[in-house]
Order: sequence, then C-alpha cells, then structure tokens
Amino acid sequence: MNKVLPILPLIFSICLTLITSFSLAQTTPYFQQTVDHVIHVELNDVDNELDAEIVTTYINNSPDELELIWMHVWPNAYSSAKTALAKQQFRVGDMFMFYAMARDMGGIDGLDFKIDGSRVDWEFHPQHPDIAKIHLSKPLAPGESLEIYTPFKVRIPSGKISRLGHVGESFQITQWYPKPAVYDRDGWHEMPYLDQGEFYSEFGTFDVFITLPDNYTIGATGDLLPGEQNDNDSEIARLENLDKETRAYFKSLDEGAERDNPKGEFPESSTNLKTLHYHQEKVHDFAWFADKRFKVLKESIELPHSGREVTTWIMFTPNEEDLWRVASKYIGDATYFYSLWNGDYPYNQVTAIDGTISAGGGMEYPNVTVIGESGNAFSLDVVIAHEVGHNWFYGILGSNERTNAWMDEGINSLNETRYLLESYKENGDDLGLISSRLSDKWMERLDIADFEFRWIDELAYIFPARFGIDQAVQCHSDAFSSLNYGAIVYKKTAAIFAFLHHYLGTERFDLAMQTYFEDWKFKHPSPSDLQKSMENSCGEDLSWFFDGWINTTNKNDWKILSSKNINGGTEVVVKNSGELISPVEIVVYNDETEIGRQWIRPSEPGSIHTVTIDIEGSTHVVLDPNRYDLDYDRQNNTSKTKGLLKKVEPLQIRFGTRLENGAKTQVFYTPAIAWNAHNGLMLGATVHNTTVPLRDFEWMVTPLISNKPNSDNSTFQLAGVARISYHTGPFSFALRGQRFASPERIMYLSEVLLLPTPNNRISFNAGVKLNKITNSNWASKLNFEYVFLNGFADSDDFSTPPQRTSYSLKFDAIKKRGEIMGLSQEMGIELRQFNFDVASPAFIWPYLTDSYDFLQGTAHYSLRKKIGNSGKNVRLQLLGKANLTNSINTLSNIATAGFGADFDPMADNFIFERNSNEGLMSSQASLENGALPLRHYAKNWMTSARVGIDLVKYFELFGGVLLYDNHSEDMVELDAVAGITFSLGPLKITMPLMSSTMIREMNNVGVDYAPQKYFLFTLDLRKLEPWGMIREGL
Repeated sequence: MNKVLPILPLIFSICLTLITSFSLAQTTPYFQQTVDHVIHVELNDVDNELDAEIVTTYINNSPDELELIWMHVWPNAYSSAKTALAKQQFRVGDMFMFYAMARDMGGIDGLDFKIDGSRVDWEFHPQHPDIAKIHLSKPLAPGESLEIYTPFKVRIPSGKISRLGHVGESFQITQWYPKPAVYDRDGWHEMPYLDQGEFYSEFGTFDVFITLPDNYTIGATGDLLPGEQNDNDSEIARLENLDKETRAYFKSLDEGAERDNPKGEFPESSTNLKTLHYHQEKVHDFAWFADKRFKVLKESIELPHSGREVTTWIMFTPNEEDLWRVASKYIGDATYFYSLWNGDYPYNQVTAIDGTISAGGGMEYPNVTVIGESGNAFSLDVVIAHEVGHNWFYGILGSNERTNAWMDEGINSLNETRYLLESYKENGDDLGLISSRLSDKWMERLDIADFEFRWIDELAYIFPARFGIDQAVQCHSDAFSSLNYGAIVYKKTAAIFAFLHHYLGTERFDLAMQTYFEDWKFKHPSPSDLQKSMENSCGEDLSWFFDGWINTTNKNDWKILSSKNINGGTEVVVKNSGELISPVEIVVYNDETEIGRQWIRPSEPGSIHTVTIDIEGSTHVVLDPNRYDLDYDRQNNTSKTKGLLKKVEPLQIRFGTRLENGAKTQVFYTPAIAWNAHNGLMLGATVHNTTVPLRDFEWMVTPLISNKPNSDNSTFQLAGVARISYHTGPFSFALRGQRFASPERIMYLSEVLLLPTPNNRISFNAGVKLNKITNSNWASKLNFEYVFLNGFADSDDFSTPPQRTSYSLKFDAIKKRGEIMGLSQEMGIELRQFNFDVASPAFIWPYLTDSYDFLQGTAHYSLRKKIGNSGKNVRLQLLGKANLTNSINTLSNIATAGFGADFDPMADNFIFERNSNEGLMSSQASLENGALPLRHYAKNWMTSARVGIDLVKYFELFGGVLLYDNHSEDMVELDAVAGITFSLGPLKITMPLMSSTMIREMNNVGVDYAPQKYFLFTLDLRKLEPWGMIREGL
C-alpha cells in the first residue's frame, strides 16, 4: 500500500495536464490554413502519365508554430497491393489490385520538395506510401507563409481500381497532386487514400495549366479565364461550337440519321497540343476529366436567392447519349433546389461528366462530378442530383468526410430524397418507382398502393437494425461495414434529418440549414458546429437529436397505452418505450379521415404522457402515421378509441408476404408440399408472420397431411414443422417443433420390423453473436441447443415410446479475410450430451427400457484459398470427433460420414428415408464439416483430413484420409478416398472414385469396380430459406 503513495502526485499531475490540454483544445478559437496552388501539368496519353510541377503557398493561420508539414501524395495508393486502399478493397472482396498487372497500377514519382527554393528533408510515412512528411528547416510561425515546390510524375492507373484512372483514352484525373493535409484545432489530419472514406482538405485558390492534344475535351474544376496568352479563348469558342454540334446531332437523330460512333471508339489523338488555364477560388480540390469523344451541352440556371446565373455543362460519351441529352435539366434543377434549401451556389459553373465504366463513376469534386453508367433516366437524375449536391456538402461546407461521413453523404442524401420528391411528385407518392411497373389493381393486391418513396431511407436502416448489426451514425468511415456505409451513413442519416425536418417544420428547418451554410461556408465545420448553428436558428435545444440519434444505435419506440373519447375530445396515453429522447406526433382519425394532430415534445425513455385533443368523433389514433420517426416497432402505434380489443390491429391475411404494416395484424400463407418414404406425399400450407423487413418476433407453422398408413393403421398422418423465434441485437432465441413418421430398427436386429411411427421433435436454441467490431474480418457465434425427441418405438408391443434428449454447446468462428490474400478460415468446437431411452436387450415381456447417457465432442477447422485470379479455390478441412464418456451402446457410435439415412438418432436432419440400408435414399448423408464419404462407425473417436480443388464450375476433385477405432473389431483402422463432388445450391453429390474399402472389396473374387455403390448425396434444405441464410450470414 505504501508503495503506491509516492506515485499519487505524479498521477494527479498527469490527470491535471490532460484536463488542462483538453480544456485548451475546446477553447482554441477557430482557424483554418490557407493553401493556394499553381500547377502546370501535361498529359501523355500514350504512356498514360502526367508530367507536372506544383507551387503551393501555405499560410499558417494557426496560433501554433509548425515544425513539419504532412503531405498527401495519394497516387501512391495505387502503387502496390500493400497500401491502405488495397487492403480496404481486399476486406470487401475486391481482389483486383492483388492480381493486377504492373501496367494497371499507378503511383507518383519524381518528388523533390523545396521550401522557398531550398531543398528540405522529407520522408514517406512508415506505413502509408501515399503520405509524406516534410521537415521544415525552421518553424513556420503563426501568420507566416512559405512556398512548397516539387516536380512530380503520375502513372495513371487503370480506371477499374478507384477514382483516379483511365479507361482507354478516357482520363479521370482526381486526387492527383501533392497537397498538404489539414491542420486544425485537433492537429494534423494526415490520412491514406481510401475508397470507403473520403477526404478533408484545405481551402484555397487553384490556378491549373493543363497541356494535352487539342482534340480532347475537358470538364474541370474552375473557370476558363478568357483573354490570356494560352488557348483559353479558342477553347471557349470550341466548347460553344460543340454545344451547337451536339444539338444538331440529336436533331438529326430525331429525323432518322445514323448514330455517330455507336461503338464509342476513340479517335486518334491530335499531334497539336493546347494549354488551358483553369482558375477557381475558395475550393479544397481540383479534378479534371478528358475525353476525345465528349458531346457537350451548355445551359444556365438562375439562382433562387440572388438571381445570379450559373452555367451548366453536360459532357458525355456515346454510351448512354439518349439519357444524357436531357441531363441539362437534371443538373439545373439540382443546382436550383439545393440553392433554395441551403444557400446559393457560389461558383460560376457546374459540370456533370459521363465517366462511363470507370470505377470513379458517381464521385464529386468542386464544380464537377463524374457519373457512371446509369441504365435509365431516373437513375441518371438521382446520381447527378446527389453528386451535384456534394458541392454544398463537403464542397462548400468542408467537414471532415473521413471522421464525419454523415455530414456530407447523409445530409446530402436528405437533400437528394427531397429533390426527387419535388421533381417527380406528379408520379405519385412512390415517384413511379412501383406504380410505373404495376397496375393499380396489382398495387392494391400487394398492399403497396400507399407506398412512399421516402420510406426507402427508413427501410434501409431497419434492415441491419433488425439483424443487430447496425452502427451509430457517428463512426469513422473506415469503421463501417460496407452494408452500413450505405444503410447508415447515407440512408439512416437522411431519414433522421427528414424526421427533424418534419418536427421543426419546413420554414424553421430550412432557415436552420441556411444559417449553417452562412456560418460555415468555405470552412471546416464539426458536428458541434452544425448543432450550434441549427440551435441558434430555430431557438431550440437539439442535444436530444445530436447526442442520441447521431451518436448511438439506440432505437426509437413509442407505444399507445390507451385511447378513448372523453368530454368532446380524445384522450391518449402514450409511453416512450424506446431508448432515445424523442418527440412523437399523435394523429387522430375518423375512419380514414384525419381530424387532428398534436406533438409531444422530446421526452425521456420510460416517460408516460396523457394528452387530450379537443376533437370529437375520433375512431382511432395512430402515432407517426407518415413514418418519419424510425419507430422500431410500429405494432403498438395504433389504437381504437372505443370497443373491445382496442389495441389489436385489423387482421390482414395475404398470400406470400408483404411490406411490414404496423397498423395491421399480418398473417401470410403459402401452399406447402413435402415427401419422405415414411409419410409419402404430404400436402399442406405454411402460415407465418414474416414481413419485409424481418421482424424481431416471428412465427411459422406448416401443417401437412398424408394418406399413407402408419403403425396404428390410421387413414391419415399428421406431420409438419413449426417455429417461434425472437431476435434482439446479437441475441437470438428459437423454439422449433417437427413431426414426421420414422421407423426404428431394434438395435440387435438388422431389419426394420415396424410400420412408420410418428416422431415428435422439439428443440430450443439460444445464440449470441460475439463480434465486438461490426467491420471485423472475424465472425463468431456461441450457441446452446436442447433437443427433445419422442416417438421412436422398438417393438409392436412397446406401449410407451422411448424419449431422447440432448444438450449441446457450440462455438463457431469464421475469418472471411486476413493477412493472406484470398484466404478464408472456419473453425468450431461442440460438446453434446445425449440421453437415450432404449429397449432392454432381454427377451421378456413387457419390454423394459434403459436410460443411457454419453458426452460427445466435435472439433473442426477448414480453410479456403483462392487460386490466383482464376475464380477457383483449394480447400483443406480437418475434423475430429470423440466420445468423452464411456461408450457401451451402439447409439453412441460415431458416424464417420455424419448423420444420415442410416443413422440420425436425434432427427437433426430432414431425411428422405430413415434407417435405410439400400436404394437411392440410403445414400443421404450430411457430410458436415468436411466429413469424408466413408460410411464407418467409430466406437470412441475418429479424425479425418480432406483436400479439395475446383475443376470447373460446380465440380471439385477431392481426396482424404480417415483414422478411427472400429466399433465392431476393436481396432484402429485407416481408410483413404478420392473422388469428385458436384454442388448445385442445396444439393451436393459426392462420388468416390477409389477408396481403401473399394480396393479391399475388389480383391475378393468376382467383385467388380463399382464406384456408384458408394456415392452419397446431401440436401441442405436450409439453403432454400433465404431469410434464415441472411440471418446466419450477417
């Protein structure tokens, strides 16, 4: 104890220092650096290279002396398969960079940094070759500036990799020059280039001089300044002429002329060069796109607030020219509405580029955006609007996209949805997404006549939330899974800001966003800056929204406790049953007519509110009927104001399934058909409550009837399956039942003596996903299962069917990707305790039963490695099983090929013919975890190894060895096998071509080579249940 006392002052001092440093960081006045660039660059379209030099003027507006400057040299992200970009792509299964040829890769060379004309020491980041550090010869004091000069050469990579690249002689030149990282109140923000996770750069002025063959057309950041001693004037005239030629071309097409260059071939490059000067102020990046095939359309749009005119440019290739001919309207409308809602566009021009089939398609840069292949006019409009919108969110409002991706992608998606609702409102609430494809009659039949396009944002969030894999809106961009980057960053953010819009009202919300725009344009706002601007504008504390809805995965859930008509009004009692502070909107109806609305202000979880709405004649009350508040469970959002069972929603019985509707009690049905040898043909129906998206609580029952007699000679047999399941976050619980006929062989006789007897199986399952990191390469699960089996009989006179139970605890882990490219691994361990009631072997009547217990363990490991870029795989699977307690009964024998038609004591599998020794159906076996197609029975243990390699699609060549202790001969035996496997969906057919068993049999006189006798098949019906497979896979 005394030894601790001397270090207490040190601990106190450290804590005081940390607290003081944190406080100072919070009180440091806002500043941002000024970074101006002058770049001269020449395109070599033969070698796909850029030769350039850059002068960057860096002004230190911070209160700190700077001893170094971090530089981004992002073309080096394309230099090898070891960069952060490559590793992120590998993580999501994109292996192009790993197998790419040298000519497909890129990089930046020739760097020779000088500060104010003098060479300086610099070095690459130890982990990231696309980051460099310049050591200043003397510190840069506050208010001082310096010039950074370097020549550089860029090897332009294949456009299949990411945003910088070329596709033939179409060039997308983005993130291509050395530029300083951001230095702000939080220090330096050096970061490697990534696909998922965008950028953060300093504002400044760009003067870029581009030299290239003169038959290229360029779309770029900035304005072509007229009247200079370069080729700007002639290029301006050329673009005007291209606009006229493009309009004349489309007119000729309308009159029946042939298409110009329908194959999109590149013309020869001119031997004459031109140099164009682009100038732009108050931007944080410069991108340009060059193609000799571009057609050009020029228009202008008048801004809503200032009335200033902005020029719009559309540049496109022949690939989707019929779609692009009307794209001027899309870019003009997007520029107008984003200006209307957020603040006027501050630049002179905005350009959309057709970057067909390039990996950079659908990406934004100041003044210019590149769009990939769209397929239809609506999709093109959506992408143009979204990418143009990025001129506001992150273009003008320069938040840190890498750490606060929602501030650009999410808020931009809100505006995108709003833009589409405005632009396509004449097509109905769904904007024609469904109604243009289905008749009104089918819309009614499918219960989607009232579907609103806006709901897509909510549904995209609900999907991962119901699977328990959603993430908070506020996460580092690289921490998101690919699914959540779309579902959470884009869609959930859009949905929650639409809810805030609905709560505040359009006037207050728009004023808040415009205040934010005016406060922070051309700056670097943080989430707290956005919150402060909105609160100052609307005069309301929004911490409930930013603290809970942005920073947590907590769910919103309000419920109606009661509702009734009282004293000429409607009394409603509601409770916040969720985890978030939130408001809720109560809407009162008379039949289908809305007669009143009232808000409850943001309230704590667990709070109960009684509201009286002074409106007569209400029939029912609904919370948030327009689906704004992302209520996690809408089944408790509707209540009648009179009558019995007021909170029970009207019953909706439909075929198949439907979109979840919280105002209905939904029940669905489908016909069902099944067959096995013991029940024969079975007909019935599946009744369930599974909706889209999936619910936490689900049930399903499939009753089946057959007319094949069973052991009691009844005319009909009742069979079927049923399931009740509940999922919450990483936890899952399920109660399952099944009833099918099954014979049971008396263990000391070889033949089956009885007619099929009903076999009833009940199981309870509880599982938890152990992944702490959603985006981890590892996925693991711990699962407990209890099984109760009743119905097997061991003789015609046996009046009490024996019972069997088992308890299992199983851990499984999967590593989808790792340090070795193309390698995935799976492993697991299971302990299972069995308890069997079996008939006594004594020939006495009435028959006696014995209770028999044993514990069995299983361990397995498998790996799969991709073979180059062929799409083929090689596999290794190891399996071991052992009885961990004494084995004195044949039921404890270990089936080396897994449970199947010959042996499945707990009815774990759906088997066509149980206890079968001959015929086609006797060949059914599970072969789980890489078990070999060798049907033996081990007394105490077995171990096997299997190697397989893909031959052609669906076919695999395999070989393996099995070691086990023979249950009948009390000796250790070795068996080997080689053969071919055919796999198609749930069906797998395994054909041994040679094995030790076959060789021993052929050594007997008169026994011919007959591999077909040893074939086995597996039918995994779980693969026919898509929702179950999705749950298992996520």
